Order: sequence, then C-alpha cells, then structure tokens
Amino acid sequence: MPIYLINRDEVKSEAKQLLKTARVSPVAMTALLLGITLLLDLADTAAGRLTGASVGILSFSFSFVSIFTMLLGTVLTAGYARYCLCVQRGASLPYSGLFDAFPFAGRVILLTLLQGVLIALGLLLFIIPGIVLAFSYFFALYHLIEEPDSGVVEALRRSRTEMQGYKWQLFMLFLSFWPLMLLAAIAMGVCEYFLQNAFPNTLTGDLLYTLISGLVAAAAQLYLLPYMQLSQVGFYRRAVQHKETPPDESAS
Repeated sequence: MPIYLINRDEVKSEAKQLLKTARVSPVAMTALLLGITLLLDLADTAAGRLTGASVGILSFSFSFVSIFTMLLGTVLTAGYARYCLCVQRGASLPYSGLFDAFPFAGRVILLTLLQGVLIALGLLLFIIPGIVLAFSYFFALYHLIEEPDSGVVEALRRSRTEMQGYKWQLFMLFLSFWPLMLLAAIAMGVCEYFLQNAFPNTLTGDLLYTLISGLVAAAAQLYLLPYMQLSQVGFYRRAVQHKETPPDESAS
C-alpha cells in the first residue's frame, strides 16, 4: 500500500480549533490533570523526605508511596489520552472521564512497562534503534484505550504494523513543536535556577520548592500539552483510517 502523507499543518490547525470548540475545555481538563499530578508530586516529596529520616518498615512504606504515585500518574495519563480521543471524534467527556482508564489500569501499567523495556533494549543497541521502537509502539496506548479487552500484546502488534511508513512523519510532527517546547524548557530551567537554593533543607522547604516549581511547569504546559496531544491523536486517527481503508476506496 502506498504511503499516505499526513498534512501536519492540517493536523495542528484542527487541534487548535478543538482547543477552542471542545464542549469540555482541553485547557481545563489539562489543568485538572496537572493539578492532580502536582498533588502526587507533593506526596512523593513528603514521602522522600520522611524516608531519608527513617529506617525499616517506615522507609519501605514511603518507597511504596513513591511507586504508587508514579503508577497512578500513568493511569491518569491514559485517561487524558482517552479524553483527547473523544474530543477528536466530537464527543463530550466530563471531567470525571480523566479516571476512565482505572477499570483497565493493570493493562495500562503493563503496556507502559513493556514499552519501556523494549525501548530501553533498543537504546542499548545505540540510540537510533531505541527511537525507532519508541515511534513503532506510539499507537499502542490509543489501541488499548479503544479496545481494552484486546490485550497489551495485541495493542503493541497493531501499533508496530500501523506505524510502518509513518514513523518519520510522526517524528517531523514532534519536531514542529520544538519552538514551544524550547520556551517551556527555558521557563522551567530559569525557575529551577532561581529556586534550587531558595528554600531551607527541611520538609517545608522541599514542599514549597515542589509546589512552586510544579506550578511553573504546569503553566508552561497548560497550552502546549493539549495542543500536542490533540495533534498526536489527529495524526493517529488519519494513519489508522488510511490503513483500514481498502486500496480501491482510498484511490477513489
């Protein structure tokens, strides 16, 4: 099947329009996600501080808290991706939809772990194979969200098949966001520079640092994150639709 060239400008223009017209605001949903993420970071910071001053079972329990917050963030990210898929289809998903991935949280976590292992193995074979694998399995989460009963391995297999011919195009889509990502990175870097020695080395100081740096990071991502995610979902829908369209129909 001939490679279908996806119009990046069209994808991004559609995403910008959805930022304005979605019935549940993507910016507001992103603010909810980032707010919960910040609360998890604060819990992780508190756990880490208390762990440093403790031993034995208490230390283990706070290590568990850190792992738990990371896994919870992974599932919330899947719920956010599901919301973006709904927005792309013109459907309305309430703010509670951010938690819709919890019924299949185990599959989401397993998929994330398998992706991480596969990409890490690729990176061990030099950087480029790892990057190629990262893009090869990029659609897997979307497939799992849309068909959670199909299984993790099937989602990875479908993604690898459907990404054939699209990896470079997706890379170029990511690259087109570099000016906004650079600005966000500069803002967070400046914040880090001024805050790193601004607070005392205490639990309160650590929490204040996490809070302020988290608010700056959230502000930097509040527009960029939904813009990129909606663009990625738009790319995914176009690529999958073309793969599923018989050759005679796509030519007509």
